[in-house]
Amino acid sequence: MEEKILKTKWRLRKEAQDLEIYKEYQELMSVEGAMAMAVMRYLIEKYDLGAESTVWSIRKRVEKRIKSGEIKV
Repeated sequence: MEEKILKTKWRLRKEAQDLEIYKEYQELMSVEGAMAMAVMRYLIEKYDLGAESTVWSIRKRVEKRIKSGEIKV
């Protein structure tokens, strides 16, 4: 049986953006001397997010999807 995607287009776009934010956070934090708050502020500004907690929530959601095997990084 063929696996069907039971998510809306909006949800798929949101998950793609979350993954993009997660990857960019990881990339920026890998730079020697990078400070978490500065990286979060940069991402908040770039993606027009509300607060540092939003970046934290996005990271946790993506990490959960990675652990479950839903996505590969």
